[in-house]
Amino acid sequence: MNFAKRLAERIHAVGECPPSTDSLRWARLAIADTIGVTLAGAVTETARIVRRVTPTHAGGPARLLGTPDRANSVDAALVNGTTAHALDFDDMTENMMGHPSVAILPAALALGEAYGVNGETLLRAYLIGFETAAKIGRAVTYDHHRQGWHSTGTLGVFGATAAAAHLRGLDIDKTATALALACSLSAGLRANFGTMTKPLHAGAAARNGVFAALMAERGFTANPDAFEHPQGFFAVFNAGRVIDPESALKDWFDPPEILDPGVCLKLYPCGAHTHPFIEMVRALRTEHGFSLNEIDRIDALSETSRHNHTDRPRPKGGLDGKFSVQYTMARTLTDGAPRLEHFTDAAVEDPRVTAVMARIQAAPHPDLNARWADKYGGEVAVHLKDGTSHRARIEHQIARGPKTPLSEDDLRGKFIDCAVKCLSKPQAESLFDDLMAIERCENIAPVLAKTVPDAP
Repeated sequence: MNFAKRLAERIHAVGECPPSTDSLRWARLAIADTIGVTLAGAVTETARIVRRVTPTHAGGPARLLGTPDRANSVDAALVNGTTAHALDFDDMTENMMGHPSVAILPAALALGEAYGVNGETLLRAYLIGFETAAKIGRAVTYDHHRQGWHSTGTLGVFGATAAAAHLRGLDIDKTATALALACSLSAGLRANFGTMTKPLHAGAAARNGVFAALMAERGFTANPDAFEHPQGFFAVFNAGRVIDPESALKDWFDPPEILDPGVCLKLYPCGAHTHPFIEMVRALRTEHGFSLNEIDRIDALSETSRHNHTDRPRPKGGLDGKFSVQYTMARTLTDGAPRLEHFTDAAVEDPRVTAVMARIQAAPHPDLNARWADKYGGEVAVHLKDGTSHRARIEHQIARGPKTPLSEDDLRGKFIDCAVKCLSKPQAESLFDDLMAIERCENIAPVLAKTVPDAP
């Protein structure tokens, strides 16, 4: 039996099983977090441009979050996915090597609103999409990322397809066809990090997942062997390297990927590779109380591939600054932590910050071997002018997940900070409360209606 059908069997089987309480809780948190960052993203130029070129109409079945506009489900998934990832403030997961929710949730919301699904069904579809994308990530391994593919786009499309197939009630054969079709719709290059095209990868994945499911539902065809064919997804997207497709089919929801290794929610609106360094420099400053004037030099040491990605001593603009370990650490020292307003083109030229950046030296860590390539972390050494030094090391941390969770108060604070970019504070608070109880919602449409800003 081909891979697509075996994968479809697992998607179909878990769709009949009740998710665990912990899985539902983390799905609820991730959904709320994603809608929050989407509302903040709605006011960016990235979101405005994609809305300007996307057909909208008042009678469309799906809402463009943070606006009064509506569109068909395919286009709404594109816009909302791009908007959700516009600020790079959304969640991540390790096995997928990317951002799951910004690909999966916009697809699920677009179809869920169009067909009037309830909150419990939405949560289940989201969990199925999460498991699918992460399991395929296990199969293609870190080599997929190292080649230059952006997994949010290349693997997120399969999560979006799986969620959409579940919401439309596709049988095993049609689900398999949708997944095979998605093999030809998978895309996203890391070369475009630091530009508006990076968030577009998420939008395209969400859009293409909805599109693949709807096309398969109506009888469109695809090669059943599109994954394992010599010119199929596994061979082409991993440059012929040996991979293990069986690892994507084993241990479904045992334990759930959303719990182990887990979904990780961001405290800071920048690339996840910078977060351990932000955490380390915050901790050192808190513990030792040194001032900016006392700092002679700071060494930021990371695994080689992470260093190559984050060594940006003079970011070219706000988006580029999100991936600069020098800029994000400097902002932490000048302002306590990076915030949304720190990632504009003007902000990265702030002379207070550039003066600190000049004292930060990034380099590969001398003793982190190749096995460490799957880790997020590194070491920081702060050298003071009086000759003393302070060090911190984090072995592994992708934002805040089940092992280092955000509290619900932290999540609420982040949500409100994001949502008030386009909603009033009372609107934002009411919406957060509804999202925290989404599984009791009989129809998600009224909840999504609360993302529309009040008329001025």
